[in-house]
Amino acid sequence: MVRRRLLIEGWRFIHHSYALVAQSHCLCMLKRGDLDLRFRDLPFHSELWKPTPGIFAPEQEQALSQLVAPESGFAPEATFSMHPERPDFSASPSGRKFVFGTAEYRVLSAENRGGLNSAAEVPDTVSVVAPSRWAALAFERFGLSPERIHVVPHGIDPAVMHPDEEDRAAVRRALGVQHHVVFIAVGAMTWNKGLDILLAAFARVAETEPDVRLVLKGVDGLYPSQDFVREVLDDLPARARETVAGRLVYEGRTISTQGMAHLLRGADCYVSPYRAEGFNLPVLEAMACGVPVLCTAGGPTDEFIDAAFAQRIRSMPIRKRLTEKESGDALEPDGDHLVELMRHAARDRDRRHEAGAYAARHALEKFTWDAVTDRLLAALLPASG
Repeated sequence: MVRRRLLIEGWRFIHHSYALVAQSHCLCMLKRGDLDLRFRDLPFHSELWKPTPGIFAPEQEQALSQLVAPESGFAPEATFSMHPERPDFSASPSGRKFVFGTAEYRVLSAENRGGLNSAAEVPDTVSVVAPSRWAALAFERFGLSPERIHVVPHGIDPAVMHPDEEDRAAVRRALGVQHHVVFIAVGAMTWNKGLDILLAAFARVAETEPDVRLVLKGVDGLYPSQDFVREVLDDLPARARETVAGRLVYEGRTISTQGMAHLLRGADCYVSPYRAEGFNLPVLEAMACGVPVLCTAGGPTDEFIDAAFAQRIRSMPIRKRLTEKESGDALEPDGDHLVELMRHAARDRDRRHEAGAYAARHALEKFTWDAVTDRLLAALLPASG
C-alpha cells in the first residue's frame, strides 16, 4: 500500500482547543494504515504556557510523542496548518496547504490576515478549513471562493465522552451537590463566553430555585479565568453577588479529557450564553456525556444541536469593536429568556433526563473524532483519479 504523506502543524501537550483538535485528529489518523504522518510543533502563544502531561490517556500521549517533524526529504501531499490567531497563508514547498481558522467574530482582523490585504494575495495552492459555517463566512468576506473553504466540525471521543450514571453519582458526591440542580459552563471566562450574562441570570434563578448550583470550569493554566470570574462577580449588585458566591463551585486546574468528562457528567444542564464562538466544543462534549444544553441562538452551535435536547437562548446580532478600525459580528443573548429557560430546566427533572439521552445519541451518531477526521481527510487528500 502506498501511504499518502501528510504534515500537521500545531500544538501538542497543552490544554488549549487548538491542541486538543490537532491531537484528536492525529490519534484518529494514526489508527489508519494509509497515512505517512508528520507533526511540526509551533511556538506557544505565550512564553508562560508550559506543556502539561496527562491530558490524554498514557498510551495516546505516547503515540502523540512519537510523531516526528518532517525530514528534509519529506514532501507532503498536503499540510494542515493550525497557527492560532496568526494563520500562515504562504504556500507550502510541497503539495497543497490548508489553513485552519476559527474567526469567532466572522471577520479576519489585520492579525488574522497574515499581513495580506485580500484573498487575491493568497496562493492558489492554499485553502482554508473552518469548524463551522459561522466562522467560514470570515474567509468568504476576505475574498476566498467557497470552493476553497472547507467546513469540518469538531468531534468527541466516545470512549471518553459518554454517559455514566455511576460516575455521575460519584462526582456529585465529591462536589457535595447530590441533592441540587447543577448548571455548568466551561471556558476561558472571557467576554465572548457571556459569563456576565450567565452570572446575572443565575442570581435571579436562585431567588426562586434555591437548590441550584453553578459549576464553572476555567482554564487558569492559559488565561486568568479566575480573575475574570471575580471581576464579573464584583460587578453584580451586592445581593446578587452573595447569592451566586454561595452556590458557585469553581475549578481552574488543568484536567485530563477523562477528568473533563467526569466533571460534565455531574451536571444537570450545560449553559452557554456566548456572544461569539468559532464552534464551542464544550457544548458538544456535554452533549456526548448525556447533558442537555442551553446555548445562544444564531451562532455556530445551531449547526450541531437539535431541539430534542437543546434550547436556544434568544439573541440579537450586534457589532463588536475589535480595534479602532475593525469590527466583527457577535450575538447578544436575551438575559430574561435565559432566566426563563434555566428555571424551566431546574424544575423538569424528567425532561432533563430524556433530553440528555437524546444529546448523547446525537453526538455519537454524527460527531465522533473518527467521523469528522474522515471528513477532514476527504478535503486534505481527495481520492485521485
